[in-house]
Amino acid sequence: MIQTAMLRSGSIQDFDSQFDRLPWLMNIARVSLLLSLLTFHVLVNAYGNNVGMARLAAMPIFSSRFYLWAAVYGGIIVFSMVFPNWQRQENNLPNISAVVDITMMVLLMHLAGGISSGFGILILPFIGVSCLLSHGRYPLLYASYVTLLLVIGVWLRYWPFEANSQGGSNAIIHTLVLAASGYLVALLTSFYASFLNRAASTLSKHRRAFDRLKGLNELVLNHVSEAVVVVDANSRIWLMNRQAGHYFPYVQLDRYEEMFSILVKRWQRAPSRNFVTHAELGGQGVQVRARPLVRDDESLLMLFIRSDQEVAVEAMATKLAALGQLTANLAHEIRNPLSAIRQSNDLLAEEDEDPMTAKLRGIIDNNIQRIDKMLEEVSSLNKSDRLNGQSINLMKFWLDFKQEFLLAHPEAKAAVRLYMQDGPLKVYFDKMHLQQIMWNLINNAWQHGSKGRDSITVMVKPTDDGIAVSLTVMDDGPGVSPENQPRLFEPFFTTRAEGTGLGLYVARELAHANSGQLSYHPEIKGFELIMPKDLNE
Repeated sequence: MIQTAMLRSGSIQDFDSQFDRLPWLMNIARVSLLLSLLTFHVLVNAYGNNVGMARLAAMPIFSSRFYLWAAVYGGIIVFSMVFPNWQRQENNLPNISAVVDITMMVLLMHLAGGISSGFGILILPFIGVSCLLSHGRYPLLYASYVTLLLVIGVWLRYWPFEANSQGGSNAIIHTLVLAASGYLVALLTSFYASFLNRAASTLSKHRRAFDRLKGLNELVLNHVSEAVVVVDANSRIWLMNRQAGHYFPYVQLDRYEEMFSILVKRWQRAPSRNFVTHAELGGQGVQVRARPLVRDDESLLMLFIRSDQEVAVEAMATKLAALGQLTANLAHEIRNPLSAIRQSNDLLAEEDEDPMTAKLRGIIDNNIQRIDKMLEEVSSLNKSDRLNGQSINLMKFWLDFKQEFLLAHPEAKAAVRLYMQDGPLKVYFDKMHLQQIMWNLINNAWQHGSKGRDSITVMVKPTDDGIAVSLTVMDDGPGVSPENQPRLFEPFFTTRAEGTGLGLYVARELAHANSGQLSYHPEIKGFELIMPKDLNE
């Protein structure tokens, strides 16, 4: 199916290339004809009398006039080689090179002794080529031009006709036969050329339609999140998209691949039924949806493949989305009784209280603040889809952010250092979201670092591809333990008793909402935030 279309497209290209080569083929034919005549002419003049060919040597073509004809025709050949495009039909007028070739062949015939010499047969191929070069146009014009030259030649050679002249009669008969042959060749060649032009036009339309369809198919397939592979009954790869190339980089088109044999065998047990299965392909667990493509001449199997890891991530994303909605609703319902608890706790502070009551009230107040912080983080997560993207100068943003952070942590004045490469960089981001992400990262580094001089390092630089900006926050603390790293961005996961477990989760979600990415690198004990670069910078 796919290969057939590609072969048809290749046929069109072959036809076009062959037609473009026609002027060069004509030059080769001209050179061959001229060299053959010159070689024959030289041999006859040199050895004709010695080998009993004196009569042949006496023919008019072996006179010195032939060299003049050969010189003119040789010049035409050289011109055609230097400027081959002059032979192509560029307008609706008769082809000039065709007229020149026909004229030179008629002159050669007369040099050889006229219509009765037999050299007139050389005119017929050039009539056919003339029609081809003209794309099938003007066949009668070319044939009539040849007839006119033949008639003029006979008239000049035999007029006035003598009664019972055998030569004149034969010349007239040969002229009629050659002229009729010229018309026949012109009409047949014109019909063939017109047919080829129509076929080429039709095939060209099919090629354009095929190219559009092929481009659309590639666009659709390469934007599918699943890996798509099409195989035949022999486990030979017919088609694969970009995602399949990422899964199986060693797999090649039109090659047998053994790992798909188990899926093909299952397909052959029920050739017309879809199936879903789990398999080990390329050393990794994958989920496979198979759909047979049955045609009259061939049967193919289309495989939609997703790795177990991607399926798990998607399931987790769905779970987290539902959890986010649930927590948002709970936050709304919790705020009212939480406000009542806070007011009641404040009323207790107005009365005389013993140390035990004060301690209990302090515990209540701390937990109220913790719940408040959790509700704020949940609310900010629920608003991540409402973006206000803008151009942000990171240097200016950092100066404002650091001032605000130092108001809350004055002792961190000497602890935080910024290193920015390539001067002030600009990103396209929601400023409030970036503020919250940075607060979580810097505060996290401050909590887990030594709190000494230069204990927190912020590195800002463009990415290698130049389309994004990397912001890395590192501290001199022990880093995240290997057992906790897989759960680092899970909601409600925390190693601190006073933490909510939502800070890093919310920060990552806000980064994703802004087309960014937040990840942890254990080798540098730091978090990296990738932000889209401002394209208008």
